Parts: sequence; structure tokens; C-alpha cells
Amino acid sequence: LHPEAMFLCSCINEDNTEGDIADMGERLANEVQTYISENCPGSSMGRISFIGHSLGGLIIRASLVHLEEFSEKMYTYISLSTPHLGYMYTSSKIIEAGMWILKRWRKSHCLTQLSMSDSKNIEETFLYKLSQSKVNLFIIRSLIIKKGGF
Repeated sequence: LHPEAMFLCSCINEDNTEGDIADMGERLANEVQTYISENCPGSSMGRISFIGHSLGGLIIRASLVHLEEFSEKMYTYISLSTPHLGYMYTSSKIIEAGMWILKRWRKSHCLTQLSMSDSKNIEETFLYKLSQSKVNLFIIRSLIIKKGGF
């Protein structure tokens, strides 16, 4: 269909999905920058699209702040089953108990961020800050405008 299309199936965070989402975003951004510099010399790069599933959608959003130099090339962002609002509220005691156990037992910083318990002040939590990021808002707004809405 698109013989000139290139794909990067990221694997940089596969062994560290319990860590900090911001750190995972920075590693993804570095991987994308390296891929672009090695495979798209000069101005040969056309557009950049991202597809993320679950935590991957948040990692992509966290990477965008490090990819501002490519903002004019951003074309599509698709997230599938991504917890953009975190796991702060749940009506299931089983899920609450499971989250509590995993956060303590596995010392998962990522789950602490997803449950918005990484700060006592909600405005200091990672997900809140990510939602307020000017880069994320600009890119998401421009994608909606370019595509004519969803």
C-alpha cells in the first residue's frame, strides 16, 4: 500500500514497564530520534504517526515533549485502551486490592502514577501534569484540526 512507509516497533521499554512513565517517554523519544537520524537523511522524512496500546499510549504522550523538533511532521496519534485518566477510581474492591498489592509488592512506580497516588496534591501527580502539557495539548489539538475531528 505504502512502499515508502517505514515502521519502528519500539522495544526500548519492554524490560522496564514498572518504572516511571516520564522516563519511559524519554527513552522512547531517544529511540525515535535515533531511528529518524539513521533512516531518514536530510529532509526525506514525511510524516510521523504513533499507535499505542494501553500503557504505550501514555508513554507516547510522555515522549512528545522530547520530540518537539518534529511537531510539524506529526500526523496521527492512535491510542487503544490507554488509561488516559489513570486508575484512580474503581468500583471494584478486587481491583483496588490487586492494585494495592502490586504497588507494594512489585514497587511499581508506574502503577503509583496510574492510580494518581504519586503525590498528595492531585495537581502534582504525573497524569495531571501530562494532561496539562502544552506540547500534548498542541499536538492533540492540531491532530483534531487536521483530521476534522474524530
